[in-house]
Amino acid sequence: MDYLAFLEKNEHCKLDILGLLAKDEKHRVQTKEILDNLSITAYKLNKLCKELIEDLQQIDQCHCQLKLDGSSLVCEDADYSIYQQLQLSYLKQSIRFQIFEYEYLDQQKETRQKFLHDHYLSQSKFYSERAKVEAILEKQALVKAQPANINMHPELIDRIKITNVYYYFFNGIDDPFPELNNQASRFYNFLAMTFGLSMTPSKQLKLRMFFQIQAKRLAARKFMNIRNIVTLEQDERIDLLKEFYLKNVKHSDESDTDSELSYLLLFLRSQHILDSVPVKLSNQVQQYFVRGSQQFGQVLGQTPVIDQTKFMATDQQNIADSLSELTIWLIVFDYFQLTETHSAGQPHVMMSFPALTALGKKLVKAAVKNFDLQLSNGMFSALLKSYVRLLVDHVPSDLIQDNVTICVDFAQNAVPMEYFSKLLTANLGGGVILTDQLSSDVDIYLSDIFVSSIRDIPQVTWLDPLKTSNWEELRQTITEVKQSKLERSLAAS
Repeated sequence: MDYLAFLEKNEHCKLDILGLLAKDEKHRVQTKEILDNLSITAYKLNKLCKELIEDLQQIDQCHCQLKLDGSSLVCEDADYSIYQQLQLSYLKQSIRFQIFEYEYLDQQKETRQKFLHDHYLSQSKFYSERAKVEAILEKQALVKAQPANINMHPELIDRIKITNVYYYFFNGIDDPFPELNNQASRFYNFLAMTFGLSMTPSKQLKLRMFFQIQAKRLAARKFMNIRNIVTLEQDERIDLLKEFYLKNVKHSDESDTDSELSYLLLFLRSQHILDSVPVKLSNQVQQYFVRGSQQFGQVLGQTPVIDQTKFMATDQQNIADSLSELTIWLIVFDYFQLTETHSAGQPHVMMSFPALTALGKKLVKAAVKNFDLQLSNGMFSALLKSYVRLLVDHVPSDLIQDNVTICVDFAQNAVPMEYFSKLLTANLGGGVILTDQLSSDVDIYLSDIFVSSIRDIPQVTWLDPLKTSNWEELRQTITEVKQSKLERSLAAS
């Protein structure tokens, strides 16, 4: 889903400018780089910068001082939190978002005529902007992506899309529904006590927003029935949940309460708030899970990017089961966005984990075949990224064939090696092995001097080993070595 399509083109550009400044370590960017990246004129950039300065002044507790310094644009206090606040500020001004809120959450509050009058909209303009909102939500793409014989209830699709939009933009910055604050607090306290939950702040935010939107939709009599996908199991906590909803959530007595509670419990499980929930997936969904696990197991057992001689059968089966379960959440219930709304881009994943990305692509193809999916490019990328994250978490790093061994040998600097080793591991992630011995297994030689006799492997020379600006060069070298090892591994298979 292209969330930023809720905003106007100029607002996109201003966010891009702020994003470039926030990303740069010194919060300084050459104007030429901005002009090239955004494909705009110098006149347009000056105009956008003036507007951006005014926009930043409207944000509470924002101390950003945007200014032009020679051929560079500087904003010393720019960071991602300011970017998110500005993005939300633009959203609240967006007529598309206001139409979205009216259509999906607030229709019962006022007539369409009053909405048009209050927002100075003609009917033709309203319908034109509403069509753009529907395009942003991509509901038809989601329907097409579902397995052929699993029918998604329209309200389930609407509910998921609405929740994704609010979580993406508000995400702890602001409460989108302050009028439901007391009700959401009662719900959270009740759920925490009933299920013995202890949640991180980010999971609390997800859960509160999930419930607020569920309550808003029920108040508007937008009901769902998902019994063809999932049913409740006998559990005394379910009875307590039903009682809470009937007493505290408007129009719950008119809804299919079992489906609403199943929807809640699936959300809790998908977000790892609960390890297990008292629900039973339909036979069709369970069959997909079993077949998916089998196909994923075959791919894992044949891949050349993992050392099969050390890949234990139990680990392989656990990973295959986890992949199949993840696919159920992502494809059947579309929890892509709630899992990670500001995720890293595809090129970054491929550079950091080339072997696991290659394996992930084969796993996505297996999923498409098993689950009978029709994925757009965006959904393919989202599924691939989710698979790679799971593989990074579950596959022992010493089994991956693109591991890189670095010989660390500083001659002219007294470096605290235990601390430095931890620093290297923390900054370079998994798949990196450190040694102080130069051998045929070493892929990179890292030192503070250049050794002319070392010619068959890359050398990275750091004059000041503890300087943080060194990391990018080493990362790039590791990426190149990993890619080379992956290509050799695949060629040999």
